[in-house]
Amino acid sequence: MDAAPLSRRELFTGRAAAKPVPVRPPGVCEASLEACTGCGACVERCPTGIIRLEGGFPIVDFARGECTFCGACAEACPEPVFEAKDVRRFPHVAAVTDTCLARRHVACQSCGESCPEQAIRFRPVIGGPFLPEIDDARCSGCGACLSVCPVSAIAVRAFDREVAHV
Repeated sequence: MDAAPLSRRELFTGRAAAKPVPVRPPGVCEASLEACTGCGACVERCPTGIIRLEGGFPIVDFARGECTFCGACAEACPEPVFEAKDVRRFPHVAAVTDTCLARRHVACQSCGESCPEQAIRFRPVIGGPFLPEIDDARCSGCGACLSVCPVSAIAVRAFDREVAHV
């Protein structure tokens, strides 16, 4: 049995940490990756430089910047990897974690200032800085807020359409 080594935390808690699911470029699903040859055309054509190859397949790295949904990656791909054309959102939304500076009583609004969809609003709090709240219906999952957060307090989570429309 060839198992991956456990971290200290995993050893003492008795469970392995969940491996993050890689974010694919807009219009790419896991099933369509079977057609990917790993040529890197999408990487070369991405104007924001957020697409890179990992294990021979394209992933989006929001630490490098945001997705503008320009479609250059889909146009450059010679294979039928990009199922949907003219995609304007990812199947995930941004989520503010507990490491957020505002939640630790430090005034910061960098995520809201960078959001092109204006999906991040700040709720006033008596005696403290305004707290960020994300409107899932407006968030496109572009990653603009992830790359500018000084403490990497923004994560991505699956977009639940049913909850968003209730």
